[in-house]
Amino acid sequence: MIEFDTHIRIDRPIDEVFSYVSDVGNLPSWNSAVTAARRTHAGQAGEVGSTFALLRTLPAGPAHNDLEVVDHRRPTRFAIQTTSGPTPFIYRFQFTPEGDATIARLEAEVRLGGAADLLAPLARRAVRRGVDENLATLKRILETRL
Repeated sequence: MIEFDTHIRIDRPIDEVFSYVSDVGNLPSWNSAVTAARRTHAGQAGEVGSTFALLRTLPAGPAHNDLEVVDHRRPTRFAIQTTSGPTPFIYRFQFTPEGDATIARLEAEVRLGGAADLLAPLARRAVRRGVDENLATLKRILETRL
């Protein structure tokens, strides 16, 4: 298992950052591995228990993951976890206001399996680099919105 945490400062109010990130339907716009996110069981606006089907592009090719919202505490906490599919993961987001900006912190656990487990330090760096690039995309999207 690969575990790490990372963060980014987004020059937008906490409510706006939380709303965008906690809308799982937005994942394809800022997560380069996700090509589609479709709600399969709706709670209230992505509340705990809401489930989604994700289509992802992984190095091994297209993949399907089922996903569940496991934490939703507006505007400070949001977490999603896969319930099926390759590369199981859990992403725990924590949002902290900093003036008119927001610090978005992500704690991640990812299971790659197979040879990747043997190459854990290299795999960890690659996964974290990808996550940091995704967070930079999220920042660009939110900071350029009107």
